[in-house]
Amino acid sequence: MKTLAVLAMLAMAASPSLVRPSSGNLRAGGLTISPAGQQLILDYEVGGGKPYYVRALQRPTWPEGKSGVTIGVGYDLGYNTRAQIARDWRELPAGTLARLQSCAGITGIAAKLKAREVRDILIPWELALEVYQTRTIPRFAEATRRAYPGVETLHPSAQGAYLSWVFNRGEGIGSGGRDLEKRLIRRDTPNAMPAVPKHFLASQRIWVGTSNGVGLCRRRRAEANLIESTLP
Repeated sequence: MKTLAVLAMLAMAASPSLVRPSSGNLRAGGLTISPAGQQLILDYEVGGGKPYYVRALQRPTWPEGKSGVTIGVGYDLGYNTRAQIARDWRELPAGTLARLQSCAGITGIAAKLKAREVRDILIPWELALEVYQTRTIPRFAEATRRAYPGVETLHPSAQGAYLSWVFNRGEGIGSGGRDLEKRLIRRDTPNAMPAVPKHFLASQRIWVGTSNGVGLCRRRRAEANLIESTLP
């Protein structure tokens, strides 16, 4: 697949923290992620890869809900600091970078309005992919390991499903009802894995009837199915 070939070249050349063995698995941030796990994230963040990205996501967007202004491969400016944005996107011109930094910390409806202010900015696919591979993935892989101890012992496809979950939902695990499935997944990883896909599926309750619920529920099912495929 062309997308995975591009990922492989970037991973091997751009960062010592990213290693792609001959198996096609990606090692980053202490996780080993199968090609299927890598593709799952690309499917739900950028419609599978470059063609959809170029058509619909080159400019900053607002994915609705509690999201901030989002660029590249699922890079939410609202949940990154100005300093982090400066480090991750340092290849951009100074003026463009400053405008993107102004989106830091802005989420929800305010981000919807903010997205209109920066809509003229274009982020090339090659740069979006480089930032995703060399900065975003290692950071979220480490966050996944913190949130779900033992995840690194799972099958690489299951690790990819967990990474997708954290990429979408964050590593925080609270005590409220919204995070019930997060707590159950943490409890059952890695010693009660047959129960874990059910927790992913149960979490669909959060998005039923919401404006972006169809896509998020589909993503939860894809994650659950990928984990299920690795079980005895």
